[in-house]
Amino acid sequence: MKEIILDTPEKNKIYMNPQRQRLIRLMQVSGEAMTPKQLSKELGISPSAATAHIKKLESLGVLRLDHTKKINGITAKYYALEDVNISLKTNEQQDDSVVNEQEVFLNYMMNENWKGFLEYKRNLWARGEKTTDVHAPVTGDVISSVAFLTDEDAAELKNYIIDFLAAHADKQPNTKPWSTTLLAYPVDKK
Repeated sequence: MKEIILDTPEKNKIYMNPQRQRLIRLMQVSGEAMTPKQLSKELGISPSAATAHIKKLESLGVLRLDHTKKINGITAKYYALEDVNISLKTNEQQDDSVVNEQEVFLNYMMNENWKGFLEYKRNLWARGEKTTDVHAPVTGDVISSVAFLTDEDAAELKNYIIDFLAAHADKQPNTKPWSTTLLAYPVDKK
């Protein structure tokens, strides 16, 4: 899997744009290549705006032209997500503006995922579905723990999760999209 490191203000600006994040999320959940017209309809923006966002994400390597199809004499372009891992690695050469933008983006990302999780759980509760029944379908969950890991163990865990998610990134029959968020970091014992 290719890694894209967001280490410049330009890359941050392209990737962290809220409308582009909505576009990426929509494509992730659909699991299919989509046209700018389809995306514009779902996002409530013009097809030209969708195309502009697609071109920016394509320049970063996040999206690619998947295929074209003639529809009523017009060639429709279908775009798909690239198989990439986005990294917010920091280093001492980065200026504070890059780090600040990354912090704002991380807050946004975590908040969006948390809001989605709460909405899902509220809908379950509103329908009176029990999530503690061991025979019930698997539902969303929060897992929080402390694990004692070497640096090598931590790298192995990260790679395992990335590989597992990559192996399940394509829509298959009898599957549904699951949102995943993993936050892992070494704890300062102070």
